[in-house]
Amino acid sequence: MTDVLVHPAETARPKSLENRPVRAARARRAGVKALSAVIRYDGIVMVAGTFTVGFDAVVNHGGPLANLSAMGAVLAALALIGALHVIDAAASELISLINPDRWDGDSTYALAEELGLIGDDIDSGADPTEIQHSLCTSGLLEATGALTRRLAVALAERGEEDQAQRLYAATLHLRTADRVLGHGQAGDEPADDAREDLQ
Repeated sequence: MTDVLVHPAETARPKSLENRPVRAARARRAGVKALSAVIRYDGIVMVAGTFTVGFDAVVNHGGPLANLSAMGAVLAALALIGALHVIDAAASELISLINPDRWDGDSTYALAEELGLIGDDIDSGADPTEIQHSLCTSGLLEATGALTRRLAVALAERGEEDQAQRLYAATLHLRTADRVLGHGQAGDEPADDAREDLQ
């Protein structure tokens, strides 16, 4: 299970998360990984444990399941399912509380909102030439391409090659769009060696 948290643009980043020491962030990430493993594997562990106890009850005629009636078995199964839900909910809640990366990237929501407002300005009669000039000279597409490439590298290092390849392709498209708009630096068509580096 992947814990995905989305925060609207108007959601303020808690002050308690500002300037957090790196060591604390690493410890929190380790906690998030451990809790994510609990959510991912607790069902498997519980089923395996139940199967082991049940097998022991059948073979050795002993243990907690040896004298279990049909109604007792149903109640035990429901109790196990309930326990799994409680464990998963508690782990998810704890992840949301300690995850140091919960608010990372939230500025993208604010940026998207600002771009939408610029679109509204165009509809309201703003000078499109001025907006085009700002889009060309601001380096927005160049910065977006650089961010996309860094994401691709990070995902590739984690072994998520499919997602990384999609982001590499998106980086090339962003560079092409930047070139078409007339921004002449990172927007230039990448050379063959640059293409190999991107892939």
